[in-house]
Amino acid sequence: MARNVYDAPVKKGRGLVQLAVVGVAAVVLIGGVLAMLGQQRMASAADWTPRGPECPVWDGPLPVSKSRPELLTFDYAGATLGRWFGHVNCVQVYKTALPGGGIYHACHFTGPDFVRVQVGDQVTTFRPGVGKPTIVTIRDGEVSCATDPRAVAPRKP
Repeated sequence: MARNVYDAPVKKGRGLVQLAVVGVAAVVLIGGVLAMLGQQRMASAADWTPRGPECPVWDGPLPVSKSRPELLTFDYAGATLGRWFGHVNCVQVYKTALPGGGIYHACHFTGPDFVRVQVGDQVTTFRPGVGKPTIVTIRDGEVSCATDPRAVAPRKP
């Protein structure tokens, strides 16, 4: 009579060893992916950290300008931002290396002269000056501004 493969004796414990090997491999793979993601997130946060002094805060009305009577405004991340000159590039930046750590927002202005930021009822006007690249950050509803010597925006996260 022919022997059936299903009648072969079963080696006990082999499935448990295979399961353990696959489990360890999965943990190592997921850990490596999270470590790589964390390094990218922290490198991006470092790129979007301003490298210059804080912007002076401007109190009072903006000076009259015939060439630019109103600020160029846009809405981003629940805030309204405005500038007189230059270009702007905004991104979300992760606060921590691990997922679930939260985010904050950063905008790079190429040379705004004035930057006005409105978050809720709070309006803040900064005057970094014409041709001075600036990074404005919005963290937990708090706005900060600092000049940045890089004329080109940092890479996107």
